[in-house]
Amino acid sequence: MKKVMFLLATLLIGGMMLTGCKKDNPTPEPEPTPTPTTYTVSYEVLNVALSDTMSDCFKIDVTYIDADGKSVTLTNQALPWIKSFEVEAPFHAEMSGTFTFKEEELPDPLHFGKCLGIVISNATYLDGAVSGIIQAYPKAGFLEIYGNPEKLKFSNSKDLK
Repeated sequence: MKKVMFLLATLLIGGMMLTGCKKDNPTPEPEPTPTPTTYTVSYEVLNVALSDTMSDCFKIDVTYIDADGKSVTLTNQALPWIKSFEVEAPFHAEMSGTFTFKEEELPDPLHFGKCLGIVISNATYLDGAVSGIIQAYPKAGFLEIYGNPEKLKFSNSKDLK
């Protein structure tokens, strides 16, 4: 009888040891996915700076990166030209283009300037501002300076992280 009791006690203690030594494998909680930050991107080419207004004979041909990251080209756009849309960071904002005009439509004197920029904003963030200046030119002086189409080009870019 002692042997039976000893055997039962040994089995009971052994069973308790085996069940007591189980390793806990808690299910890891998934890390929360960070909420993407949304921004408004505005491409702007304006016809007013300070108190000067650009002569209305100027148009632009412009290429910009849209909300899907694709390049879009528009031609013969009237000023002011503004394109705004929502994006999620990271995003590469870029615009480039050329001011265009028809020589026979230029007034004398005329007002010209490059007033442009990329503005990125949301409720707590603002980066960039439209900057530029418009100046008065006699028609002949304007053509002498800006007769080279390279001087009528513009570009701007910003990386949003």
